[in-house]
Amino acid sequence: MPDPSDTRVIDSPAPTPHPLDALDPRELTRQRRREAEREGEQHARVVDIEGGPGSITIGGFRELYDFREVLWAFVVRHVKVKYKQAAIGVGWAIIQPGASALLFTVFLGRLAKVPSEGAPYLLFALGGMVLWTFFASATTTAMESLISDQQLVRKVFFPREILPLAAVAAALVDFLPGLGVLMVAALFSGLGPNLTWLALPIPVLLVLVTAAGLGVGLCSLNVYYRDVRYTLPFILQIGLFASPVVYPLSLVPSGWRTIYAVANPVAAAIDGMRRIVIHHTWPNFAVSLAALAWATVLLVAGYALFKRLERGFADRV
Repeated sequence: MPDPSDTRVIDSPAPTPHPLDALDPRELTRQRRREAEREGEQHARVVDIEGGPGSITIGGFRELYDFREVLWAFVVRHVKVKYKQAAIGVGWAIIQPGASALLFTVFLGRLAKVPSEGAPYLLFALGGMVLWTFFASATTTAMESLISDQQLVRKVFFPREILPLAAVAAALVDFLPGLGVLMVAALFSGLGPNLTWLALPIPVLLVLVTAAGLGVGLCSLNVYYRDVRYTLPFILQIGLFASPVVYPLSLVPSGWRTIYAVANPVAAAIDGMRRIVIHHTWPNFAVSLAALAWATVLLVAGYALFKRLERGFADRV
């Protein structure tokens, strides 16, 4: 019988540590997932989330490709919402550049006698306004896209860059009726279809890449600084006259003309459009290629800025 006065402490054997406890938390997750798979259990997909500023990665492009159907759905939604309950509907895509070209014809073509490279000034101005309207619309809607869809940004997972890219693609849909009007106007002016019309995708691609680069970058800044939404319309008004929309590129001094066209891809695109449709000549391929390279740099820079600021979108929209 044990003595009650004996107060010695009997050491119990220490519990045997589980072999997984010594592993790194990530390795522990992988190990337990492998064990579950071996036991035939079904587990949900495990995603390791790491902090830090975002960057451009191959995985990001792969994810964007996987969500391509979502991108298309947003494009369709943009077009439907824009013309919902509008009596004229897609006709506004024709009226806007057409009315602007008509006003410029009266005040600049007739009164100010601005040169139009030997073409009717209405056709000349329409060639510039169709592309400029596309660029301004694409950039503005892309800039507002994250704020406009803030509920989706907060609650639903998808690549956030889909929103500005869908806005740019929807503006391209609006551009097509305007391009059709330009071609019809060329036909009525005695300028029928020509082999050079095959080069029309070049100026369109220039404007598309430039608008995408600026739209993606500006929409990320707009989340953090709402001044962007008030600054952009003012900049676009300046850009309308800083680009050869209502005057020919030939008015720019020859020493600066190439630099100007490359630094402003929209200028190169408008000049290329007029060469193709009005003058039946090929665009300046060297200038167009250089402008496209610069527009691509703008797109990469805008996308990098977007990915870097993306972590704070849900908290700030």
